[in-house]
Amino acid sequence: MFSICIVLAGLMLFTLLIGNIQVFLHAVMAKKRKMQLRCRDMEWWMKRRQLPSRLRQRVRHYERQKWATLGGEDEMELIKDLPEGLRRDIKRFLCLDLIKKVPLFHNLNDLILDNICDRVKPLVFSKDEKIIREGDPVQRMVFVVRGRIKRIQSLSKGVVATSLIESGGFLGDELLSWCLRRPFIDRLPASSATFVCVEPIEAFSLDSNHLKYITDHFRYKFANERLKRTARYYSSNWRTWAAVNIQLGWRRYRTRTRGPMISAAENGNSSDRRLLQYAAMFMSIRPHDHLE
Repeated sequence: MFSICIVLAGLMLFTLLIGNIQVFLHAVMAKKRKMQLRCRDMEWWMKRRQLPSRLRQRVRHYERQKWATLGGEDEMELIKDLPEGLRRDIKRFLCLDLIKKVPLFHNLNDLILDNICDRVKPLVFSKDEKIIREGDPVQRMVFVVRGRIKRIQSLSKGVVATSLIESGGFLGDELLSWCLRRPFIDRLPASSATFVCVEPIEAFSLDSNHLKYITDHFRYKFANERLKRTARYYSSNWRTWAAVNIQLGWRRYRTRTRGPMISAAENGNSSDRRLLQYAAMFMSIRPHDHLE
């Protein structure tokens, strides 16, 4: 009798195991089938519209990265119809750790963080993609969770300023200045630089209307001096401006105390002159925003 009970228990456990494996395989195959259908539809559309091969390759690369990162599910779409309190708690669980990685949000209270969590959207960018071009209206702030972004700013006479934004950094700080400026201007600010992904990027964003809602309702926090200093320190605009002016100040000091610097190579003098011209041009375009 004991042996029969052991055999029956083993058969039941084995049946449960087989059932769980079948459910798992069904879910995996369903997602794989969904991906295949989307890829087929995308390929058909690109062929019908006669997209060049370079654009097709970029689309395929993005779709693969998005699928690998998000697992083929739009989480925000799944929970949008849930009750507000439940949706807010779910988004807080999903997004709070990511938001706390951004230094700009380190000292915000739980109420503000809850409102940010409820409004952020996850983003995925593939390598070499342009997030925004110089001169385009800034429609959202993007906060980098993983990866690096190259900032490229064109100056006069063909001079280009470049810098890197890494995990924890953000872009679109012109939008924060726009939200806090008084009197308020409806026209969105223009981007001061072009941002290109150096490697695959995972990020989240706050749209302009959501950012304005948060800064209007919690203006007492966003207008304080501590947050202003933090925003200025991590702003790519201010960092570039500060770095160039530090270089210019150092070279002026060296020239005043030791005489003109002599480079080892003949082209050193022209390099120094280009740097001085670059800095002089940069002096006239200091970022003007609420941080001043």
